[in-house]
Formats: sequence, structure tokens, C-alpha cells
Amino acid sequence: MPAFLAPSLPPLFAVVLSPRVHAISADVVGVDLAAQVRQKTDLVAGALARCIPPRQLLPAQFAYFQREISTDSASACLLAEFVGRTAAALPRAQLEQFYKPLFKFFLTVFDFGRNALAETSVDQLRSVEDAALSAFMRFVVRLNENLFRPLFLSFVEWATADHSDDGQVSETRLRVFYRTLNVLFDKLKSIVAPYYSSVLDTTATQLERFGVALDSIELQEEANRFEVPVPSDLWSAIVQSLYYSALYDTSASSTSAGGVWSEQNFRKIHRHLVNQLANTKTPADTPSSSSAYDQYVGRVREYLAPAISQLAVAMGNDAMWKSLNHEVLMKSRSDDPRVRVGAMLVVQAFYERLGEEFLILLPETIPYLAELLEDDDSRVERVTQETIKVIESYLGESLQSYLK
Repeated sequence: MPAFLAPSLPPLFAVVLSPRVHAISADVVGVDLAAQVRQKTDLVAGALARCIPPRQLLPAQFAYFQREISTDSASACLLAEFVGRTAAALPRAQLEQFYKPLFKFFLTVFDFGRNALAETSVDQLRSVEDAALSAFMRFVVRLNENLFRPLFLSFVEWATADHSDDGQVSETRLRVFYRTLNVLFDKLKSIVAPYYSSVLDTTATQLERFGVALDSIELQEEANRFEVPVPSDLWSAIVQSLYYSALYDTSASSTSAGGVWSEQNFRKIHRHLVNQLANTKTPADTPSSSSAYDQYVGRVREYLAPAISQLAVAMGNDAMWKSLNHEVLMKSRSDDPRVRVGAMLVVQAFYERLGEEFLILLPETIPYLAELLEDDDSRVERVTQETIKVIESYLGESLQSYLK
């Protein structure tokens, strides 16, 4: 019987994937009826995913996207979820048969913004991206390494190939890729860690683009005004991917070979990562209740401090710690008080993650702390005091005699 439904799939899709059906208001038809409609629609979609042969269902789904909803964000979200359910229901043999066209379909949905109507909002584009990412994960976590590895490398190529006349890669594609990578890290942890070496050069390039190496506030402002982009969702996804990579690269600090975070790769990344501290730019459309200072400190606490300190943990090497600590301490002499605060927050994170082990670098840190205790900006002085308390909790004695 399921095979005889093949010619009727497009009309069925039109109902199952209708935003108007899914958006039926309880205020109009009543709570019970609205719930029943959504439940029945969901049951039909689930039955189609389980019962229609994939050789008929998948091509019909792909064609329906291209023909009917490639510019309709609400329907695109529903179809992405539907295809995700289909992929999750595939028997192993059929998954191996159809994984390539499924992967190609998800890349097409990830590119939804390229063909979207001009009136499609940023929120609508993001909803499609979120739905596609959720569905993609239902598919990709079922792949074994022999299937996953070539797809991952193709995903890297898709995200990093040049897509404009000036040779710049698509920021949208990079954001999708790094967000997907972070979800993979969250679900698969150390299994994904070795794959990060495939994107290390791209990560370094993007961090260099967002970073500011200059310590003079006048030169920083000039660089910010003309070149350095505002830290965006792409930026946060990249920094978070570095954190996850360092967290789950279990071979990095051991004697075993094959870890992503070798000394060579550390040298490639660490200065660019620390230079993010000097990018104090904030989006122009932020809420008025959130000051530029609060936004900057928020992203240092949420992204930068965890990533930099976790990289130190992954290295487990005094020489690498010394290099990283020195780069951060030099930022504490920036003309911009926000950057000085950011540097202290990272120093705090070093001690919070490494504890007594990091005390080996205390002698070279003390002069910087002493300088910042005399800072003209009360926020810098306050954060420095907090940092000293964190250090003292591991040292077991007061630092006051060393700071005079």
C-alpha cells in the first residue's frame, strides 16, 4: 500500500508542511481541536517517514523543497524537520544508500538565505538554520566513521570555499559550519576532536580577521573603524569551537600522539585568540539598557576567558603557559580600560581552571597586578582585586606584601 501513495505525496506534503495548519489558533477553533489537528498532522508525517520506501519518499521531499518552498521560511523549517525524521527512521542499509543525497539536501537548506525573498527577516532565516541544524544532527549522528569522515571534509570545503569576487568566504556558511561543529562536540565529545585539525587554518584566519594586535587606544580605534568587524554570531561560534576542541582533545596533554593541540598548532592560534581581547566593538543595534562595557565583559566571560584558559589546560606545558600568560598580561597594559578588565578576567580563569599548578607563573604576574591596583579606572581596580582573591585562594596566603 505505501508504494501506491507515491503519486499522492505532493498533495500530502502540502497539508503536512502547511504553516497555516501548524499555526491554527486555539483562540479560533478551540484548544482541543487545535491540538488534535497538530497531533494528526504529526502522526501523518511520522507514518510517511516510517512507511513510504525511501527511494520514493526522499526524492519527493527534495523535489518539493526545490519546487514549492525554497523561499518559504516557515515551510522550509517544517520540511527540514520532516527530512530529519525520515533520516532517523532509515534502516542501516538504506542510510548507507541515501546518505549522500541527504547530505546534499541539508547543504541546500543551509544555503536558504541565498534564495530567500527580500522581505525574509533575519529571525526567519535563523529559524530555518536552526531547524536544518536540528534535523541534520538526527541524520549525522547515525553515520559511522567511514561515512562521516568524507562528509565532514566535504562540509569543510563547502564552508570555506571562496564565494565572492573579493575572495571572501561566506560568513553565513562559516557560521552554520561552526555552529554544527559545536553541536557535534556537545553530543560526541572526544570522538569529534581529531577532526578539528581540518579547520584549524580557517579558525586562525578568522580570528586574525576579528583580532586587534595594537595596544594603543588611538590605533585600536583607527583599526576598528576601518577594518576589524564586530564580534558576531560567527565569532562566538568560532571561539566556542576552540573551547570544545581544547576540552575534548584528550590526547593533547598526554604522551600519546595525534592530538590537535600540538605545540605547532598552539603557536598558530594562541596570539590570534588573545588578540580578541582588544576588539571592543559592539553591535550598533544592541538594547540601550546594555552598555558597551557590559557587552564586552559579557562576551569575555562567556567565550574568551573559557577558551583561552581551556587551551592552557589542553597544553599542560609550562613553556606554553608562560607564552599564553605573557600575551594576556601585555593586554593588561592596553590604553583601553575594557581590555585591561578583560585581561584580568582571563587571568582569573587561568587559576580557576589550573589552580595551584599555575602558581609557577605568579612571580611574573605580580608586577602587572601591582600596576593595575593603581589604575585610574575603578572597574579595572575592582576586577584586579577579585583576581588577587582568586590567586590567594590557591596560594594559601596574602599577596599584599608582594604588591607593595
